[in-house]
Amino acid sequence: MERILGPERGAAYRRFLDWSVGGGFMLTVVEVRRPVQREALAAATSAAVPKLCVARLTSVGARPIRTFLEEACPSPEETSVLMLTHLEESDDAARICAALNVHRDELARRFALPWVVVVHPAAALALQRDAPDFCDFAGLWLPEEPGEAMNPILDQAILSPTASFVAPHHLGADTTRIPKDLLSLAHEAAVSGHVDQAADLLAQYDMKHPDARVHDARRVHVDGVLLVVRGELTQALARFDAALKLCEATNDATMGAVLLNEVAQVYILQGDLATARRFVQGALGLFEKLGNQGGRAASLQQLSSIEGGLGDNAKAQELARESLQLIEELGDQVGRAVSLLELSFIEDRMGNHAKAQELARESLALGDKFGDLIVRFASLHRLATLAIRQGNHSEARELLDESLKLSEKMGSATCRLAVLRELGNILCLEGNFVEARELWRESLKISEELGVKNTRAISLMMLGIVEAVQGQAEHGLALVREGIGVLEEINATAAAKLKEALHGLETISSADLSNG
Repeated sequence: MERILGPERGAAYRRFLDWSVGGGFMLTVVEVRRPVQREALAAATSAAVPKLCVARLTSVGARPIRTFLEEACPSPEETSVLMLTHLEESDDAARICAALNVHRDELARRFALPWVVVVHPAAALALQRDAPDFCDFAGLWLPEEPGEAMNPILDQAILSPTASFVAPHHLGADTTRIPKDLLSLAHEAAVSGHVDQAADLLAQYDMKHPDARVHDARRVHVDGVLLVVRGELTQALARFDAALKLCEATNDATMGAVLLNEVAQVYILQGDLATARRFVQGALGLFEKLGNQGGRAASLQQLSSIEGGLGDNAKAQELARESLQLIEELGDQVGRAVSLLELSFIEDRMGNHAKAQELARESLALGDKFGDLIVRFASLHRLATLAIRQGNHSEARELLDESLKLSEKMGSATCRLAVLRELGNILCLEGNFVEARELWRESLKISEELGVKNTRAISLMMLGIVEAVQGQAEHGLALVREGIGVLEEINATAAAKLKEALHGLETISSADLSNG
């Protein structure tokens, strides 16, 4: 017992068994976090008493609790101890707790023998909340030993800098903003997040050019940009592909390079950085051949985001600074805001949190000056993640609330996904695992619908860790492994980081108890 529960708890539990067997109904609650501890405790108890009945609460189903217990322990008078386990892994935990509470006196009379409830600490809280009268019966309650928590693994997963949320890039003024016709104005509205205005301008343009959506690459391009802003990434790729074919037919190299960057942006948002890199490199080569400095700056910025996501912060910083220099030479202030934001991510990953915050605030100010909703969203979101790392959850919530409103205004599912992720992080850090789990489930659903692979992988990992923290160790490990499988297809560097969390969970779940 001492080897499993520690010296003090083990001795107390041993005394309970020695004194209680044959003495009628008595109740003790033992908190254990690791499944291996639970199984070891059941085995040790079985060896210590003449006859142990174990009732796994995952098997209750729709049956009344008394019926279930009578099947698990058909002869109470011939049984030494009744042990209840697996409450934390039951889908009906709240109903089971309520039934134990309501029928406690009846159950104590029917099963007049010592009860041992072996429960995960998270489920112990639920037991106290939903079955307070039943808990009053407990003559001995053994809370978990300090230091058993998985929180260090959870904290590391949440607080480690991750790949950036990248706003749709703003190409230089010499690529798509001249001439200032309805289509260019619609493009400007779309890339700055004013989706309703963009849609209205497009409707006006289509009235004058009814065949443009089929035959004009510039028109098809703006369709794709709007779809990216809204998070409809698969449909956006289809429109960009159609526009590229039109460019090939007309030998429009400039528009073709722009579209290669747009395709790359979709793959960046989906987390497929290796594929994104190929498209950006193709665009960069074309822009350099054309002498298009705005397009070249946009491509360098995207490459910076890709290299940072793949773990090469030094290369990312070099590319971002080169891009920023070109953008400043062009006088593109909105492009400068996006470049500063990318540099903020890099500084954060390199541990320069104060500098990262300074850059994000400067980006926010520029975005607001030019009324760019996407830059504003990305800057607020960036500041929120930095506030979370500093432990300032109230400030982070305010920033995320505003970010969420912007995502709704833009109708952007990808932006909503980014907010849910950080809100889930805050709830996890505060120990509110029930609500965090709901947010991560929603995040997982949206990422699957959008085909956003990297966020899907992160959602699976976080949901898996939360499940494990809540006692669903086996299910949690399966989710983390699934997340690693998704990431291995697109980003080996990020997958390696996930494997560190997996190793920690596996160590906890299968700890060797032979050494105490």
